[in-house]
Amino acid sequence: MPIEQAGPAPRATQRTLARELVLAYLIVAVLVGALLSLVSMWTVNRLETHLQQIDMGMALDRVRGEYLAGKDVGRGSRFFHGEPGSETFPAWLRRVEPGFTRIQHDDRDWHIMADDRDGVRYMLLRDYTAFEQRRVRSHWLTVVCVGASLFIAFLLGGAVTRRLVRPLVGLAEQVIKRPALPPQTQIAQAYPGNEIGRLAAAFDATYNQLEMALQRERLFTADVSHELRTPLTVISSSCELLLDDPELTPIQQQKLQRVHTASLDIHQQLAAYLMLARDSSDASGFSRSTIADAVEKELAHWSSRAQRLGLRLFAQYDTHYDTQRDTQRDTQRDKTADSSAAPAFPAALVRIALSNLIRNALQHASSGTQIVIRASASSFDVTDDGPGVAADIAPHVFAPFVTGGAARIDNLGLGLSLVQRICDHQGWRVTLDSQPGRGARFHIDLAPPATL
Repeated sequence: MPIEQAGPAPRATQRTLARELVLAYLIVAVLVGALLSLVSMWTVNRLETHLQQIDMGMALDRVRGEYLAGKDVGRGSRFFHGEPGSETFPAWLRRVEPGFTRIQHDDRDWHIMADDRDGVRYMLLRDYTAFEQRRVRSHWLTVVCVGASLFIAFLLGGAVTRRLVRPLVGLAEQVIKRPALPPQTQIAQAYPGNEIGRLAAAFDATYNQLEMALQRERLFTADVSHELRTPLTVISSSCELLLDDPELTPIQQQKLQRVHTASLDIHQQLAAYLMLARDSSDASGFSRSTIADAVEKELAHWSSRAQRLGLRLFAQYDTHYDTQRDTQRDTQRDKTADSSAAPAFPAALVRIALSNLIRNALQHASSGTQIVIRASASSFDVTDDGPGVAADIAPHVFAPFVTGGAARIDNLGLGLSLVQRICDHQGWRVTLDSQPGRGARFHIDLAPPATL
């Protein structure tokens, strides 16, 4: 069985691991840089305000002391004193509260320190326009520096990330191309002994074990095909020769014909199993039959076992299809049958699917259960009135090795899985309708889905 090829490589427009890492690095860098810038500017502003408040407080005390000592302070437009809110103060300063304040007036930035003593308000002004302009420029310079730092960090982070991710990209490409390489190839030799190297070594070990297992499976299926088909061919050819013997009694001919038919059926079933094992899509080599013919043969095969188990097994046919079958049988007797009267399907695959559904019903049914095979031209189902499928098992009933609680010891849980694989291979649809205590109905629709 050929090793399944890996899917196509992601397109260049899709996000790669390197892009994801660079994007994550950029987002973290922007958030951290913005946070640090905001905290820094807030801290600097608070510190400047506190220092200016201390400086202007000391300056106001000095000017007020000079004024009270009768000295000329020489600050007619910068130093004011009088009753709070009086006309001694300019109109735009009358509502200034005691303490440190910043005011913008006449396109100038003023820092004001006001203090009340003995009912008199003293107010000192300083023009900080040039200082504020320099501070704004310094803030913008900080933003530009942070942006430049982020850009440089982005470039460095991208380069470092690509350097770190490059081995992963190479490993991904080699994993995609690995099926085309010779068996037991070791791709881990091209990588150092770090995490990537260990990942490559783990892939080598797993892939090479899988390769060996697939090789053993190919050899096994080839051996089975050769070793079993050869004796089956001998049996079939011997039966054909013996059937030409005129000395055989009718009973002997009947029994020999049964052996011949059984060998042909086994040959077809073996071909079906090998086709599924090899995942081959060619089913043209199988003999074809209608669903009714397959139902009649399986009904004859399983009826005796059903009787021994105390079960009733019988078939029902769709009315329209039943009429077609009768017409087809009449025309076959006249050797003028119309091959299009009923569709034909690979006989071995239909019988394997039907046989496993019947076997499943027999294994899980209780005494007195009725098992009905209903067939139409392009579908059939197997229905029983037994205990049904448990609610917790129903969603997984077609999975391998899933068995019901009432299953016998010879049930490995592979029959329904085989039915599902055959249906998937042929494009058929199999469904289950069951309720605990009310039986189960397995339906297979062999008609291709309608196309719009």
